[in-house]
Amino acid sequence: MMSMATVDELIAQVLQLSPEDRARLVREVSDADAPDIEASWGEEISRRAQEVMDGTAELVDWEDVKKRIEERREQRRRQR
Repeated sequence: MMSMATVDELIAQVLQLSPEDRARLVREVSDADAPDIEASWGEEISRRAQEVMDGTAELVDWEDVKKRIEERREQRRRQR
């Protein structure tokens, strides 16, 4: 009988995949072809675009975003 990995073990393995492979995995395990998912994303994109045009969106400087991403990646590397 094959042993089952825990969710934490699976997450650790998934995080080692390339971004392209992670995206593929998400598509494979989700019902990404469901029309309501596409419609929901379209609505979310429209809502966010409208917030930007209305001036109500909280915009973040790219350098700040980049720094946060780098900090999270470093934290994940240290946790492994």
